[in-house]
Amino acid sequence: MLIAVWNLNHRTGKMPFFIEAVDAIAALQADVVVLTEYYPKGHHDAFCAKLSATGWPYWIVSDEIDGEIANRVLIASRSPLESAPVTLPTFDRQFPPNILAVKTAGLRFLGVRIPAYEAKDRRCLLASWDWLETTMSSLHDAPTVVIGDLNVSLTSPSARGGEHFRRILADGWRRATPTGGASYFGHNGRRSEIDHILCNGCHSFADARYVVEVGGWRLAGGEGALSDHAALLAEILEKKPDED
Repeated sequence: MLIAVWNLNHRTGKMPFFIEAVDAIAALQADVVVLTEYYPKGHHDAFCAKLSATGWPYWIVSDEIDGEIANRVLIASRSPLESAPVTLPTFDRQFPPNILAVKTAGLRFLGVRIPAYEAKDRRCLLASWDWLETTMSSLHDAPTVVIGDLNVSLTSPSARGGEHFRRILADGWRRATPTGGASYFGHNGRRSEIDHILCNGCHSFADARYVVEVGGWRLAGGEGALSDHAALLAEILEKKPDED
């Protein structure tokens, strides 16, 4: 199964909504696509209709919270999807719309984006990581993929969630190790790896890579780019009995 994650950079409607992003998604040819920082701003029906028309007839979007302006997660699949139970955090109203759990093709997917909290909301950042670490520790009961924009790299400091992330990896979660350099393209040439795909011990990854350009579409890192994030694409494989 080929899976992909892409941050659309909608920034709660502050950035343009590109319906053409569906054409770029189609060019990735993934079986399951997780879209983070999704804020439809009146385009949801058209966006999902185009997803269906281009090969992803099944999709689920995370719930809104009344009165809260927050980015969301959308998961689209070639195979039927069903919602999966997960206990959402309650310490603030921004994080829950950035979480979505589904099941498809024998796999549970937890799509998540850790919000880029401002300094004044730092307690929410670490609370988000507390929630994610605790939740992931409970997900070893079945084959599971945790996928999204975690706003953290392998070398991030503890104050940004780095220590939580490293503990998660030490707890038996495998990280897809991509080629291609970076997933986030910031100002002044800043580059970082903050989008991730993780799986528990039941599976492994092959051919993981960041995709900056596909099908004639620039996803990130240049003039006319649809986002400031590259897509992360990987094949997920069932672990062989002799694998560690």
